[in-house]
Amino acid sequence: MKTRNYLLYDVFTTERLAGNPLAVVLDSKGLDTAAMQAIAREFNLSESVFV
Repeated sequence: MKTRNYLLYDVFTTERLAGNPLAVVLDSKGLDTAAMQAIAREFNLSESVFV
């Protein structure tokens, strides 16, 4: 699997290091559902986004 760029955000907060963590995977082109689910499991967060 190729390397993918991603960002981690704290959402639903106005304070640093608070709120809910969110993973955003940039360039999800070519990823099927199974691959996205595997990547999301690796993050081990309640929410992940693929763009």
